[in-house]
Amino acid sequence: MVVTAYFLSHGHFTVIPHQLEENFKDMVDCGFNAVAISFSESEMRYSRRAFELQVDLAHRCGLKVFVIPSRLGNRFAGAPLMPSLWLLQHPEAHVPGYVGWTGPMACVESAVFREWIKDFMATLLTDYPLDGIIWDEPKEERLVSRHHDTCAKFGPDPTPEQMEDGFIDFLDDLSAHCLSIRPGLCITLFNQTPQSGRFTQAACAIPAIRYAGYDGNLARQSYFHETPSWHKYRVESAWERTVKECAAAGKGTFALVENMLMPAEAIPEYRENLDAYLRDYRPDHLSLYYYAHNNEDPEAVHRITKELMRKHL
Repeated sequence: MVVTAYFLSHGHFTVIPHQLEENFKDMVDCGFNAVAISFSESEMRYSRRAFELQVDLAHRCGLKVFVIPSRLGNRFAGAPLMPSLWLLQHPEAHVPGYVGWTGPMACVESAVFREWIKDFMATLLTDYPLDGIIWDEPKEERLVSRHHDTCAKFGPDPTPEQMEDGFIDFLDDLSAHCLSIRPGLCITLFNQTPQSGRFTQAACAIPAIRYAGYDGNLARQSYFHETPSWHKYRVESAWERTVKECAAAGKGTFALVENMLMPAEAIPEYRENLDAYLRDYRPDHLSLYYYAHNNEDPEAVHRITKELMRKHL
């Protein structure tokens, strides 16, 4: 069983090596055997040595290292929350006329975008001894693009289903490219339950993908002082779907337990629900956030996570 600490946007600017080492040793003490570290265009430009340091320290502490390629072309999630810098400079790769809440979106049929993201991943996988990739939540897979490369492939009036097919082709091509650079690379993909079963089953079946599944939370959330509510589906609700899709594709199961944006009043329900989840569910690749962002009492959340991981794992 792979148990991965989701470690988003940490230690890239203010880098204190002994504190990073303490983090990685604490992960091992919790029961993690891998760590997933986010990597965006900002890291590629400004934090190459910092990332190298993290990878080296994690390996020395006995952890495998997965990378979370974040916000590339605004087609994946991850951290930090920011628009794609490359995309802002390359309007020729945009989905024409689309501007979402994080800016423009890359067209996955765009030859220019595909060449750039392959080069980005080639640099990442060549320069660092990474053990795996986690593709975090493909975005806007049904967004209709009338980019000239899309129209050349699907005709002048593409359908949302053809856009799903185009995204699967893009993800298949990109994952195969990554695996060709680093054979043995472990590639994990997770989607969101509102996505169509047509898309998620096809994504799960991509040959280079080893684990597939969904994320989800176990407690109410709030961004600051508003009344907490269930912003996202419960992670257990995606389990039956995960098992079915992975069995059909011959893949291992994955789940990411979110424990972020948690007000203090929701912490008791997190304890109760995480206890039940770790007792009842066994994904082949399980990931939990390590000191997830924007919790009101981060130490309390971490104590619960550590205690229950030790109890069940």
